[in-house]
Amino acid sequence: MKVRFLLLFAVFLGGCATAPPPVSEDAVAPAAIARHQQHLTQLEQWQLQAHIALFNLTNDERDAVYLEWRQRPQQMQLRFYHPLKGTLARLEQTPLGATYYDEDDQAYYGSDAEQLVHRLFGYQLPLDLLQQVVIGQQPELVSAPSYRNFSTSNGDLAPLASYHTKASEQQWHVQLNAYEVVNSKVYLPTAIELESALWRIKMRVRKWQL
Repeated sequence: MKVRFLLLFAVFLGGCATAPPPVSEDAVAPAAIARHQQHLTQLEQWQLQAHIALFNLTNDERDAVYLEWRQRPQQMQLRFYHPLKGTLARLEQTPLGATYYDEDDQAYYGSDAEQLVHRLFGYQLPLDLLQQVVIGQQPELVSAPSYRNFSTSNGDLAPLASYHTKASEQQWHVQLNAYEVVNSKVYLPTAIELESALWRIKMRVRKWQL
């Protein structure tokens, strides 16, 4: 039953577009922060394709896989795949619970995605936090945030650059190292990194779709 859904390791974080250097919260206009966060709250649904790598810092293990993420109101769908091998696994969550489908399409059920992944694989991963991180949305409780200033025709925007927060019983340092403008209206991250004492997660978004 215990099938690993992250299979391959690859070095893929090069090639992302750079962003303005990060600045502290004191150096950013609060309106620029609020304006960008307001744009993100209006995203009712989105989709991305990415490479994601998981580093187990305790055991010095590393795995990577391609990821397709579809987010809808109250519904999350993750598909892990390989360009040649096809779908390797799927993870879905709705208000009714979570379902994990392995490479043989065998289904496993849990109350939520984080609980289910922990039960199946022993991975204490911050999936709830990751839903906010991937679009650059600021969690309710963060410390030492930094931002990036972008000037637009509709006013300055200040997306997050980094911060510290707690999730899944761990302290996490989050970095958003590159952004792109999607549909000419919203800045979304393309290079993401989360690190705790136990794990490091790296993601490079190849394509955003709103």
